[in-house]
Amino acid sequence: MAEPPFWTALMKSVNFYGRFAPSFTRVGYVARGLPFKPVKADYAGQNWLISGATGGLGKATALRATAKGATVYAIGRNVQALADLVQEAPGPGKIVPVTCDLSSMSAVGGLAKRPEIAAVKFDVVVNNVGLLMREYQATPEGLETSYATNLLGHWILTEDLYKAGLIKSGAAVINVVSGGLYNLGLNKKMLNIPEEHFNGFAAYAAHKRAQIALAEHWRAAWAADGIKTYAVHPGWADTAGVKTSLPKFRKILAPILRNDHEGADTIDWLAATRPPEVVDEIWFDRKARTAHAYPHTRNPRTTIPDIVAFLDADRARLAV
Repeated sequence: MAEPPFWTALMKSVNFYGRFAPSFTRVGYVARGLPFKPVKADYAGQNWLISGATGGLGKATALRATAKGATVYAIGRNVQALADLVQEAPGPGKIVPVTCDLSSMSAVGGLAKRPEIAAVKFDVVVNNVGLLMREYQATPEGLETSYATNLLGHWILTEDLYKAGLIKSGAAVINVVSGGLYNLGLNKKMLNIPEEHFNGFAAYAAHKRAQIALAEHWRAAWAADGIKTYAVHPGWADTAGVKTSLPKFRKILAPILRNDHEGADTIDWLAATRPPEVVDEIWFDRKARTAHAYPHTRNPRTTIPDIVAFLDADRARLAV
């Protein structure tokens, strides 16, 4: 007799939390001694660009960077939240607010040409903004919203910055991924899922897995320029996105979830240390670790060039 779906789902959850919670939560952060090893860096004179900078990991990263002297170009769509971030930044660095709806490719496609961006060369680019959609929603351009926000927008923005010569030699480009990617191998069919087949969790996992692919593509393409590219897993942090998209997950683990600054720790560390890049691994708690928790993800249905071609085709179709 087949096992009841309830018990199947329960055992899957127990196995999942039991396997990852000791490492991904604050328990792992403390066990590795990271609270006692603050990231020491001087970012004075550096320019950073951070997407999704008004909340969660993006905000924590922006505040850490400005506290160490960086000028942070903070991208967000909420004007008041950007103004609040300007006031909250401790200095000696500063926040330069950049208002943009990152789900709009026409808006993202114009960012590198805006005067406040085009006049700057960036030392650090953090592709951070991310959405996990519980229900299907399309953008006015006909894209599934989380695909547009999590992946295509980052591709267009980062490519535009590079082609315009706005990313310095020796700079760091950091893609913020998620533990959700461990459930899915690289698969372009899961990137822009149509409404009739939409699964927000699968879409989010696919986008985050593809962000590793983009980091590896840029690593190879930009090696001669000395630009370093990384994919970083922040652990399980108690962000606003978790509160709205994963309420059951949060209810179970709230006492041991990382705070935003703990989640941003390795982003800060990568920017400060610029370690050698890795292939098919992600950075987590200041070390390169496997990008695979299950055997099936080691056999992708899609190649990195396939992902790049898929994104380029959508950009060409939208003419941005």
